[in-house]
Amino acid sequence: MKKLKSVNLLDIIPVITLAVIFLIFVIASDGNTITAYNLKNLVSQVVPVAIGSLGVIFVVALGSTDISVGASAALCSTIAAMLAGRISPWILIPLALVLSIAMGMLIGFIVTKFKMDSFMTTLAFLIAIKGLLNYVLTLELVYAPAELSFVTSFWFSFLILIILIVLIYFIFEHTKFGFYCKCIGENERTVRSVGVNVNKIRLICFALSGCMAGIFGFIQLCKVGGSTNTLCNMMEMRIQMAIFLGGVLVSGGFSAKLYKVLLGSITIIVIENGLTVCQVSSTIAEAVEGILLIVILCITVRFNNVSQKKSAEEAAKLEHA
Repeated sequence: MKKLKSVNLLDIIPVITLAVIFLIFVIASDGNTITAYNLKNLVSQVVPVAIGSLGVIFVVALGSTDISVGASAALCSTIAAMLAGRISPWILIPLALVLSIAMGMLIGFIVTKFKMDSFMTTLAFLIAIKGLLNYVLTLELVYAPAELSFVTSFWFSFLILIILIVLIYFIFEHTKFGFYCKCIGENERTVRSVGVNVNKIRLICFALSGCMAGIFGFIQLCKVGGSTNTLCNMMEMRIQMAIFLGGVLVSGGFSAKLYKVLLGSITIIVIENGLTVCQVSSTIAEAVEGILLIVILCITVRFNNVSQKKSAEEAAKLEHA
């Protein structure tokens, strides 16, 4: 019974964290954070972070990470827009997805084939892709096709997010593939021993991460109206913070749950939006945001450690019984 309570407490920490932070900003802003205009703006800001998190969660469940998604989204959507301008505006979306999936598969292949650390590999790709994006933008100005202006609408991006949540939830929570992803994070050696193709699963996970990057990449490009060297800037950091704020362990495994990354995505945006609405200066806002994130992460890690310790103690008692 105690184990059940500890697990439930751990699972509701992201909910409590979001509720407390949101309430603080509602009070601090005299209710300006809950105006219809700001709530709509808040949802719009959450969409790209949440979409990116839906892809990266597969990689994180393995006990790996992917911090290249922001740069990948910017480069792939930029190249797609360049080609769309020469061929047809309607190829931007499928081409952005194909390029981003290919990029994800390339990263996954390198990590898998050469046994590379995912953090260092994706960091290297992040740096290289940003440099390549800057070079591409020196060649010509890249604009979003006017025919795709519907992508900038609130309801289009929101509908895409809902569809993706339903689809990813089914894959991650109700298929063998999603189950194997979490099992690999718990104990990769055991999963290999039962005949599961871990390398194939890892490759697909990075491909899914790339696919989600392509989706929020073309949405952001269309919203901005074109590509710049700041397109999707720091998006990978927002996504990583969303995952950790949601209480997903860096080791992955069964701590990876879809609702957690969605709550984490909302939390990181609520903090950024709340500081802006409260008219906190940008220099102070960055410091406050950093402190809040550190405090939240410390609390989350503390509860995770306590939960793991209790689980280990109870498992030891069962062995001796």
